[in-house]
Amino acid sequence: MVRRALPNYLWLVLAILFAQIILNVFGGTVLLYSLGGRPDAGALYVVVCFALLASVVLAVSALFLVLRNPWARYPVIVVEGLSMAGGLLSLLTGSTAGITNLALGFAVLLMLYQPEVRAWLTDVRTPPGSWHGPATTVGMAASGRLPDHGLAD
Repeated sequence: MVRRALPNYLWLVLAILFAQIILNVFGGTVLLYSLGGRPDAGALYVVVCFALLASVVLAVSALFLVLRNPWARYPVIVVEGLSMAGGLLSLLTGSTAGITNLALGFAVLLMLYQPEVRAWLTDVRTPPGSWHGPATTVGMAASGRLPDHGLAD
């Protein structure tokens, strides 16, 4: 198998994910500590659980993105979508803190769909230049790999 370098966009995605993981763990821990077992803060406990769960999902997905597993992009998309929705809700309630969630989420989603990253994730077990797709007779004939037995006169 040919070893390729990580695409630059994927490096940026990993850097943003790392920052989000650290901020989620730190923010969730501080918020959990400040709640101090108050039973009347039910919604804040949901926020803490989401932040810590999102950190775990992002960490596992980041690892599998580096290992070139195409499915690892989907949990990141879900977490970033939820983060962007929370940022939009935060903006609508008057807080400007949601701009960060919107900007980082949009940047990650945009970079995950760049051609270099898509090629990195889809070209795992096929050598460069190989045909990607099902081996149909039409596709093989179009690529010149199916011998023509004079049937197409």
